[in-house]
Amino acid sequence: MKIQIVTDSTSDIPIHLLDKLPITVVPLYITLNGKSYQDNVDLTRQEFYQALPSSEPHPTTAAPAPNQFLHAYDQAVDNGAEAIFSIHISKTFSATYASAEAAAKEFKRVPVYVIDSGNLSLAEGLIVIKAAQAAKEGQSVEEIQALIDTSIGRTHAYAKLDTIDYLLKGGRMSSIQYSIVSILGIKPILKMNNSVSRMEIARTQKKAFEHVLKTAIENFPDSEIFGITHANVPDQVEDLINQLKAAVPGIEDPLVSEVTPALGVHVGPGSLCANWICSTSHKKEEKDWFKKLLSYVSRDKNS
Repeated sequence: MKIQIVTDSTSDIPIHLLDKLPITVVPLYITLNGKSYQDNVDLTRQEFYQALPSSEPHPTTAAPAPNQFLHAYDQAVDNGAEAIFSIHISKTFSATYASAEAAAKEFKRVPVYVIDSGNLSLAEGLIVIKAAQAAKEGQSVEEIQALIDTSIGRTHAYAKLDTIDYLLKGGRMSSIQYSIVSILGIKPILKMNNSVSRMEIARTQKKAFEHVLKTAIENFPDSEIFGITHANVPDQVEDLINQLKAAVPGIEDPLVSEVTPALGVHVGPGSLCANWICSTSHKKEEKDWFKKLLSYVSRDKNS
């Protein structure tokens, strides 16, 4: 049975894997300097981060309309899909899930299973990747559904932000919260798991980076799959990976991707996030699977 995975552009999946796995990405929309763009389609990450600091008014985002999902579902069926899993950013952050759900109720050609990932960015993407790999291997709808269900609660994002200005501008932080954080001079660290977001604090940028590094060291070795996302700070990613590999010799390079503009509007440049799925008791099998996944990227880099 051929199964297609549909997701949205906030999943931040590395392009190398999109080329290898049965994944369709539906873009969100961004309004920047008065013009509307499809997220990471007609507005690249580089163009966005270059324009962001001086944009007036602050950019806004919008979820895809149901007809965009209907189009993606139609294309999947035209290409042979007999069932579709539509996996999206947590509905606590976006109307994207609701839009996909509305489309799925209208779509009659094949079953569509709409999933709230309970997360965002590459943490959402890791669930998508696992589901797509299972679909590529020919697993059934029931097996993929069980895989997703057991992954969501074990999936985590841990991100430090260089500034809170964009949270305020994007309406993700109240003026009172902003004032308190600004007065104290602290750096926020955002944590997300199973649709629940929390915040930690660090006193300086250096301390915030150390928090992310410590979290990576603690969780990468025993994770089923691990990745790093960043907002226009590749030097920090390189530093994080070098220190991570020095602390945990023998580990593979993690997946790496850049935060898409639809999320960059809210977190701003400089954010750095560790994303992982905690392992189950089947650690060896999951590690072997992750190594196979990373080999896709390695082959592309060397080609």
